[in-house]
Amino acid sequence: MAYIVIGQSHDEHAQQILEKLKMRGVEAYLLQTHDFPKKIKFSFSPNDGNGSLTLSCGTLINLSDIKAVFWRSFSGVSDEETRATYMTEQGIAAKDSMACLRTWFYLDNGTKWVNGWEAFQHHQEKPYQLQKIKNLGVKIPQTYVGNNIEDIKFAYKNLEQSIFKPVFGGAHTEMLTESHLETERVEAALAKSPITVQEFIAGTNIRTYVVGKRVISIELKSDMADFREDDDAKLIVIDTPELIKSQAKHIAEELYLNWTAIDWRRNESGEYYFLEANPSPMFIGFEKQSGIPMSDYIVDYMLEH
Repeated sequence: MAYIVIGQSHDEHAQQILEKLKMRGVEAYLLQTHDFPKKIKFSFSPNDGNGSLTLSCGTLINLSDIKAVFWRSFSGVSDEETRATYMTEQGIAAKDSMACLRTWFYLDNGTKWVNGWEAFQHHQEKPYQLQKIKNLGVKIPQTYVGNNIEDIKFAYKNLEQSIFKPVFGGAHTEMLTESHLETERVEAALAKSPITVQEFIAGTNIRTYVVGKRVISIELKSDMADFREDDDAKLIVIDTPELIKSQAKHIAEELYLNWTAIDWRRNESGEYYFLEANPSPMFIGFEKQSGIPMSDYIVDYMLEH
């Protein structure tokens, strides 16, 4: 039996899960996806479903012997930077390499993925994620997604306060103001990328961690639109209301998440509005401030059979 951490050697979160697994006495290995195919070998037979990985350290592992994978970060493949010129020989090689790895990601061979490929794809399509969660009966803020300036102005005009952020994610949230809607500036920006305009929910930030059956919530006190920019944000562990606990579990299931941090805004009336569910949230800072051993909970879940 073997356990894999997909991540990078300099990532303290990947290293912490790796070390925690080793402390439990199991065989655990770090896999940097950008080492494939230069340093990692992959074998697979569609006829019988058997396959193996030979890691950069030389260890060969049958795919059926991989009991669980913790997915911290995906760094592409060795030649993935050539995808922009995919009709070149190098680009075709990169596509073939990605196809091999995705085959492993999709195999139904008993490996527990924390989390899998589908979870990360859902996270990238955030507008689709929001709609799926709304269809569960969970409250979401009023939201517009696109690059039509007239619709953006309409959304801004009809919302008392609004925030904006890129559709794909990665950049911090900002309050939307009239200056952002200056024609030349915004037209140039929207020619490159659409944005999400969203109702600003006055209240406080709540983050709910879900790992397996465990549900833990914290309040993040901050006066900024995006608490990730606030070095002085205060973290307080709170009781999770039963409705939110149930919704969090349903959200995780709907988005193929075995482990996640769900971000909410709780308004002044105590209502929770879903913002997003992260398939690979940071947890070391949370552990240090709260004393709750989240990394141990993750490893507990990986070792459950």
